[in-house]
Amino acid sequence: MEMFTHGVRLHYVQAGQGVPLLMVHGYPFDHTLWQPQLDGLSDIAQIIAPDLRGFGRSDAPEGAYTMDAQAEDLAALLDVLRIERTVVCGLSMGGYIALAFWKKYALRVRGLILVDTRAGADAPAARQARLDMVEQVKQHGSRPAADAMLPRLLAESTHRSRVDLVEFAHAMMLRQSPAGIIGAQLGMAERPDSTTTLSTITAPTLAVFGAEDVITPAGTEGRLLAEAIPNARLVVLPNAGHLSNLEQPEAFNAAVREFLAPL
Repeated sequence: MEMFTHGVRLHYVQAGQGVPLLMVHGYPFDHTLWQPQLDGLSDIAQIIAPDLRGFGRSDAPEGAYTMDAQAEDLAALLDVLRIERTVVCGLSMGGYIALAFWKKYALRVRGLILVDTRAGADAPAARQARLDMVEQVKQHGSRPAADAMLPRLLAESTHRSRVDLVEFAHAMMLRQSPAGIIGAQLGMAERPDSTTTLSTITAPTLAVFGAEDVITPAGTEGRLLAEAIPNARLVVLPNAGHLSNLEQPEAFNAAVREFLAPL
């Protein structure tokens, strides 16, 4: 299905009935990142899984995709679907957007699920690396971004034993448009620090991290979220890296199912 917001066509899929669950994918992916959840949670949740601007089948305008602009896209999508309040689940960049959504639309947040993400802004070296990648993608297309991300995305055990999953993640990254990758990198490079926002979160919150995530380690970033957000719960999934929902879908879905039950 499709809708338009701020002149941008957004593609999204829906599945299931129950608690509205808005699933916000990470960079550089699309809504198919959530396929195990679309398949495994639709009996208890009304899942809305958009392709963020620049990704999947959504339009890829020029310029930076700020976290606020993407939060506004999601609010517009909820308006079209006549959903007033939803649980927002965001992975990595999707987590940055989920925190921006909370800051702008707290009354619309029924719960938060923050997956393999962080609250802090980029350190100077990380910001420069994003800008360097922008130049690489301008010259060579999507492959430099996909090839650079792949080794760090998944747990070592996944790389050894799940060639199919490694290929699935790599193919998803390769098919994203250069304009979308550039827009997301520029937006993430300028995103604000959300650490001070964490203490303001009053919605029920679940943080889910892969035990082998080297991009946003559970022992630092996961613990920070769980300690700074009032009454947040941290779940660390063994044998999973940065894409914990793909690498350990049964354990991930079980944690989300338990979280959604009282909502």
